[in-house]
Amino acid sequence: MMRKLILLTVAGFTAVLFVACQKQPRATFDPRSASEFFPLPPKAVWTYKVDSKSQHTTYVVTDTVVGQKYVPALNVTGMVVEEYYNLDRGGVRPIVYTSHNGYLDRLSGLAYQKQDIEAPAWGRSEEGEFMPKLLAPNLDWSSKIYPFGHISGAFDISQTHHTYFEPEAIVVPAGSFLGCIRIDSDARYEGGTYAQKGNKNLKLTYRDWYAPNVGLIKTVVLEGGPGGSEMEHVELLRYSIPSAAGGATGAADNRGAPSVGNSAADAPQSAKSPAVSAKTN
Repeated sequence: MMRKLILLTVAGFTAVLFVACQKQPRATFDPRSASEFFPLPPKAVWTYKVDSKSQHTTYVVTDTVVGQKYVPALNVTGMVVEEYYNLDRGGVRPIVYTSHNGYLDRLSGLAYQKQDIEAPAWGRSEEGEFMPKLLAPNLDWSSKIYPFGHISGAFDISQTHHTYFEPEAIVVPAGSFLGCIRIDSDARYEGGTYAQKGNKNLKLTYRDWYAPNVGLIKTVVLEGGPGGSEMEHVELLRYSIPSAAGGATGAADNRGAPSVGNSAADAPQSAKSPAVSAKTN
């Protein structure tokens, strides 16, 4: 009798697990969402927690969309995003997004002089073909970052990218998100100090998850390639995106967000966020 009871209990538990697994939501890619993975409406805000193993610290980054502006110092018109780091000497950094040939380009390494955006004397950090304006599974492209502009002797970062559709929900502190696209980027640091005798080229793999109508929700940075150890881990804590009707969509608050005292100049950044840029700003 006891054995029968145990067998029935195990069978019932297995059935519950089976039903639970069957009920897990799955998504299929909707081509109509291709333009919705990197929204930049004015006053949109994203807050990310960054766990940096390479820097042995945890910090928070908040991105706020200012809107489209002409930047005289760069002679470009683009979408301006302000990025705030809660680090010593962190402050606010402007980033400018422009579009060209179906891709978004990113200009960073900038600063404010009073209310004006200025580039440092050496130039600006340039990332052409940062990501496609229309995001879909199974896309491939290459790009290059010039972290210190085009000054002589500076290193650059060559990247190759591939996109994947995630049918399962991706869960972060801000919520559970279906229908995400993952971008895998293999980055190789070349030239400059990496070209000197005895120095090896640095290789990193970035995995970035984007949710439709939200944007970047998660990033993982791996050292040496896809099978390497984790260097950085970025997750969306909360967000607020104004809707077309004038309201806002948002998600979970995290009042325990850490505050750390390190220099933002040392903060590694993530590949494809409007905020964290594990490659260099």
